[in-house]
Amino acid sequence: MPNNGSISQGGRAGVLVTRPPPGLAETIATLAARGWRPVAAPMLDIVTCPLASYGASPPQAVVVTSSQAVAAIARPDLVGIPCYAVGAATARRARAAGFAHVRIAPEGTAQGLGRMLSAQIMPSAGSLLLAVGQGYAMDLARDLRDVGFRVRRRTVYRVTRRRQLDGPGHEMLMAGQAAAVLFFSPRTAQAFMAALTPAQRLALAHVRAIVISERTARVLDAALWRSVEVAPTPDSIGMLSRLGAGPLPVGPFSDMP
Repeated sequence: MPNNGSISQGGRAGVLVTRPPPGLAETIATLAARGWRPVAAPMLDIVTCPLASYGASPPQAVVVTSSQAVAAIARPDLVGIPCYAVGAATARRARAAGFAHVRIAPEGTAQGLGRMLSAQIMPSAGSLLLAVGQGYAMDLARDLRDVGFRVRRRTVYRVTRRRQLDGPGHEMLMAGQAAAVLFFSPRTAQAFMAALTPAQRLALAHVRAIVISERTARVLDAALWRSVEVAPTPDSIGMLSRLGAGPLPVGPFSDMP
């Protein structure tokens, strides 16, 4: 993953991106195009798990609360089934993987996804395949069962934390070149904070934390940061809107690689 230039250039133009691939690459490219100097600092590693049997008959709908689940369920026997996605990014990945009928929760949250399912389909029409990460979406599964759905919750990926912030992310932070850190989930924020050394924590005093949700904000100690700012919408668009434009020139004469 390129670091998009030396950390010694551009003042506080650096942005640490803590999300894992594949969304990491998209965010890095978008930040560079907006005049920031992004550095990949993923704090989670994702391991895809084989999809276990979903029963004797196909589900009436596939439900995904994260784009990380799409790779495991993009199978010929499932891509023709309606897919309900938590947000626009997950929906884009589902369509790219071959799902023909994708619907997006308007609020971009698991709660909104549950409300959409309850409003649009009948529990009696068949089961739901809820494809999730290990330990994720327990509340959604319970809420859907409470309103009568038969939910087949299947773990299709697992998440492990990185134990330290090192490499270019560490260098940018300690050199005083980081303007902001982007957090796309509470679990990513938890992993980042747990990995910091005392010196790295002190370096956050002049850094903005841009977070995807209030739930993510609650993971961070606001006293350590210059500010903790919640995106107006729980998605990449909202986070980039909160971050704003970067200070570096962008165009044919920019030194941005």
